[in-house]
This record gives sequence, structure tokens and C-alpha cells, in this order.
Amino acid sequence: MKNEKRTLGMILAPMMHEMFRALKQRTGAQTDVKLTIEQFGFLFAISEKNEEVIQKEMAEILGKDQSAILRTVDSLEKKNLIRRVVDPKDRRKNFLMVTKKGEQVIEQYLKIEFQLNEELMDGLSPSEIETFLSVIDHIKNKAMTL
Repeated sequence: MKNEKRTLGMILAPMMHEMFRALKQRTGAQTDVKLTIEQFGFLFAISEKNEEVIQKEMAEILGKDQSAILRTVDSLEKKNLIRRVVDPKDRRKNFLMVTKKGEQVIEQYLKIEFQLNEELMDGLSPSEIETFLSVIDHIKNKAMTL
């Protein structure tokens, strides 16, 4: 099939599927704590926030309903990767904090992902990588305006 008969989704989805498959395979083999890609993304998002992370806000940021966020929080809490702290001023609010163990898992997963990125981009010149990243940024920014 020629490229003009394929949508961006038809082009990008198989690539993302294979990247996530390879990442899942490697993290499954190289880590003690098993996380889904979504769980890792959630854990990483909490660690990247510079202010207090409120459970309800994470649902809004990630575009997930609160019950999905609650399941993810419960799962990560059971694995001792995050902890909930009740806001003393408003007991309805839960702050989410990454534990030391969570920080170690993030570091381990990122190391695996960066290694995979290097392997996936092996054979591409720096200018090809720069062009690829520029195109991806352009499409993402364009989609955000629609």
C-alpha cells in the first residue's frame, strides 16, 4: 500500500505497538517490579510534577476517569511505589508521593527505555533524528490546535 493511502494512525500505531512490545519484553526480563506502560507513565508523571500532586488533578491531566486513576493508584501503592497522604486541610484530597522504591523503579525503567531508544535509532544520522523529532513535534502541536 502506498503511503498516500495510509493515515498517520496506520503508520504510527504499528510502530508504537512494536516499541511498546519491545519495552514490555525488556522491562519484564530486567526488572523485579512489573509495571504496565500506563502504570509507569503515571508513576513518572507524578515524579515530574514540581508541586503537590492531587489524585483528582492526575485524572484531569491524563484524561482518565477517577475510577481508572484510583485503580492505578491502588496498584502502585500496593507495590510500595507511591503513597497517598491525606491533606490535613481538606480530608477529601489525597496527595500522591513517589516513594524511594518508586524512584529506584523509575530510574531502572528509564535506563532500559533509553537503551532501547539508542538501539531503535541506530543507523539514523543525527540530521535524520532531528528531522524525525521536528516532524513529530509539528504534528503534535498541530493536533493540539484542532
